Amino acid sequence: MQLTPSLNIKQRQSLVMTPQLQQAIKLLQMTNLDLSKYLEEQTFENPFLETEENNSALQNEKLDELTPKINESNDKNEVDKTLQTGNALSDDPTSNEDFDNRFDCNLVEYDGSSHTNTQFQGNATDSENILELTVEDHPNSLYQHVEKQVLYAFESPEEKFIALKFLEHLEPSGWLGKALDEIAMECGISLEIAEKILQKLQNFEPAGLFARDLKECLLIQAKASDNYSLSLELLLQNLTLLAKGDLKSLSKKCNCKVSDVTNYLKLIRSFNPKPGAFFENDLPQINSPDLIVKKTKNGWSVDLNKSTLPTVFVNEDYASRINSKPKNDKKDNVFANQALASARWLKRALEQRNSTTLKISAEIVRRQTDFLDNGLDFLKPLSLKDVAETVGMHESTVSRVTAGLLMNTPRGTFTLKSFFSVSIQSNSNGVGTSAAAVRHMISKMILDEKPVKPLSDDAIAKNISKRGVKLARRTVAKYREILNIPSSSERRRKAKMEMSIS
Repeated sequence: MQLTPSLNIKQRQSLVMTPQLQQAIKLLQMTNLDLSKYLEEQTFENPFLETEENNSALQNEKLDELTPKINESNDKNEVDKTLQTGNALSDDPTSNEDFDNRFDCNLVEYDGSSHTNTQFQGNATDSENILELTVEDHPNSLYQHVEKQVLYAFESPEEKFIALKFLEHLEPSGWLGKALDEIAMECGISLEIAEKILQKLQNFEPAGLFARDLKECLLIQAKASDNYSLSLELLLQNLTLLAKGDLKSLSKKCNCKVSDVTNYLKLIRSFNPKPGAFFENDLPQINSPDLIVKKTKNGWSVDLNKSTLPTVFVNEDYASRINSKPKNDKKDNVFANQALASARWLKRALEQRNSTTLKISAEIVRRQTDFLDNGLDFLKPLSLKDVAETVGMHESTVSRVTAGLLMNTPRGTFTLKSFFSVSIQSNSNGVGTSAAAVRHMISKMILDEKPVKPLSDDAIAKNISKRGVKLARRTVAKYREILNIPSSSERRRKAKMEMSIS
C-alpha cells in the first residue's frame, strides 16, 4: 500500500463562538456587582464607553462652570443687604440644606472627656484628637490581638518571626490551620523548636487559641481554668461516645461515676470550641439582591435592582468629533472604529441581558405565586425545561441566568436556583409537590416533636403521606441527611443527655 499526499474539499456546519457571543454569555452569568466591576474595567479600555457615574460627573462639571457666576451675584446681593441693615450674614443650615457638610463646633471648643473649654488652654496633650472623636473606634481583630501578645511574649527576633509564621496559619475560629511539621519546614527549624513555640502560643488569651483539634482546644481551656484532670482528658479522648450520649460507656472509660461524667459535661459546655469567633475578623459580606419582587394591586411585579445595576452610555458626541477630524493615521482610525463598535455592542448586550433576566424571573414568580402568598410549604415543583419552553429560550440560557442571581421577596432573599425543585408524586389530585416543600415539612415536623419520643423515619413518612404526598421511609432518611438532622435514636440520646445535665 502506497501513501501519497492529496487535497480534499469538505463542507460542514459548526457553531463558532465569536468574542461578542462569548461576551454576551458572560454577561448573563454576572450579578449586578460583578457587572459593575466588569463595566468599570471596560470604561478604562474603551474611550467611547461611559457608565452612569461617569456621565453624571461630566454633567456636574458643566454645571460647576456656571455656578460661580450665579453665586457671585447672590453673594453681592446679600452683602449689600447686610451693609444696609447692619445684620450679620445669615448662615442658617436649615435654609441652605447642607446638614451633611456641617461640622460640630463643640468638638473644637470642648474637650471630649471633661467637657471643659480647651480653646484657651496651652497644653494640647490634655485634649483629645478631634479626628479620633469623630471616627468610630473598631475593636481589634483576632490577628491584631494575637500579634500584640507575640511582641510581648517573645524576646528574640527569631522567635518572633516563627511565632508570626504560626499567626499566618491561624484560622478565624482560633485553631491552627496547618500541620506542625509543615510550619517547621517553612521556617527551617526542627520539630522540637516548633513544638516549644506552639506551647507558648497556646498560653495566649483567650484560652484555646492555636489548638490543632477540638480535644486540644478544650484541654487548653480546662488547664487555663484549673479544671484539668486525667478523667476529663480520657473523656475528651472519646468524643464519639460523648456525641452519642452514651454516659455509661463514658463512665467506664474514664473510671468514674455517671454523675461525674455529667459534671464534666457541664464544664465542657462552659468552654468555647471556637475561641477566635469572639473577634470581628472581617466585616460581614452583604450581597445586594439583583431582582426585587413586590406585591401590587394587579399581583406580583418583578423589577431589576436599579440601585446596584449600572447603566452604560456610548459617547456619540466624542465619536462624531473623532470622525470629523482629518484621518491621517490609519492605526488610530482602526482603533477608534473598533472601540466604537465594541461600545455599541456592549450596550446592546447589556440591554439584552436585562430583558432576558426579567423574562425568566417573571416566569418564575408567575409559577411560584403560592409560595410568595403562603410560604415554603406551597413551593411548586419547577424545572429548567418548564421555564425555557414558556419564555422561548434554551435550558442552558435559563441555567446561566439563574446560577448566581439573588431575588428579594417579602419571604426573604433567595437565589433563583432555589425556586427549582423536583416533583414528588401526590396521592389525590395528581399534582406533584416540590422536594423543597417536603423537606420543609420534615424539618418542621421534627422541630415540633417531643424530645423524649422522637419520630422515626417511618412515622414521618406516614404522616406526610396522610397529607397527600407519597413518600417512602428511605426518602425521609435521604432528606434528613441533606438537612443535617440526626436519626431518631441519636436525637433521643441527646435529649436524655440534656435532661441529665440540667
